[in-house]
Amino acid sequence: MKITIPQPQFLKTLQMVEHAVNDRSTLPILANVLLEVGEGELTLTATDLDVGIRCRLPLAPPVERGAVALPARKLTTIIRELPEEPVVLEAKKNHTATVQCGSSSFRIPGLPAEDFPALPVQGNELGVTIPQAALKSLIARTAHAMSMEETRFILNGALLATQKNSLIMVATDGRRLAVAGTPTTGAASLSVVIPAKTIRELGRLLSDGPEQVTIAPMKDHQLTFQFGLVTVVTRLIEGQFPQYDKVIPPPSKQLLTVSRQTLINAIRRASLMTTATSQAVVFELSANRLVVSKESSELGSAREELEAQYRGEPVTVAFNPEFWLDVLKVLDTEEATIEIAGADKPAVVRQPDFTYLVLPMKLA
Repeated sequence: MKITIPQPQFLKTLQMVEHAVNDRSTLPILANVLLEVGEGELTLTATDLDVGIRCRLPLAPPVERGAVALPARKLTTIIRELPEEPVVLEAKKNHTATVQCGSSSFRIPGLPAEDFPALPVQGNELGVTIPQAALKSLIARTAHAMSMEETRFILNGALLATQKNSLIMVATDGRRLAVAGTPTTGAASLSVVIPAKTIRELGRLLSDGPEQVTIAPMKDHQLTFQFGLVTVVTRLIEGQFPQYDKVIPPPSKQLLTVSRQTLINAIRRASLMTTATSQAVVFELSANRLVVSKESSELGSAREELEAQYRGEPVTVAFNPEFWLDVLKVLDTEEATIEIAGADKPAVVRQPDFTYLVLPMKLA
């Protein structure tokens, strides 16, 4: 196996796959990236057995076919430090590779390619196709609501499901809920729970452009995402996702409308006074007025009055500030409209293709 490849392209491709590497596994092969040279292209593959990433990179001739597994972190570190010149990589039969670039030369011991776990190959399963930007938007609007607690494993990911001509993504940690949708084409019917790690990797790899991504179910409870020269294969979380639609309340007439960025800034400033044991930030609403405040016996207090439009009965309600900062950052409107039906009822952001629900906290 012998190839010549520009350093910037090689580094970019390595960085795309190395997030799937597992350095802590008891299987040494999982700390490696598989390099396979075929007809006019190099394929790099990494997996931790839960998520796998495969990237193809076109090569200019001449090439010598072959395959080898090399330590992913070490290889990426070496390529990163090389000048932006052609890199010559050659693998010998003893699974040792040499890397040459300019006046630099490295020797890297590897492992047999045959020891590397094979990623499943997509068959004839029907898929769903949407623009990459659309899937990336679904992830941006919902991923922050995924649970990080291990007690309810089904919530450590996001539901991806088809509904008529739409694809929806749902995430919840039991205290907030995010539901986003986008139009789709394709005959496949999906209802799967994707692990949080896969969701984060997709958010990193997908582009903001109109290029398409095809999502297709596979055997053994797996799912594949194919876009451009990249393939992501993931195991799915087994279990029944909560019936999220049952907890979304009907629209409320008590509406708060406020500048999105102004509210972000006020919540950030109030949250400076929060502690690990006292996180709640208070919203006081009255006729066309919103006061965001926080009082702490340890740190002091913060209070800020905002210009706002509010229609409804005066109400005082407390929230975890991070829950609002997460969603306000991803809304694409100048103003945020929030339904606040009462101090003990969930607050809701409701848009045509997005719903966000936050449970209030108890006032001290």
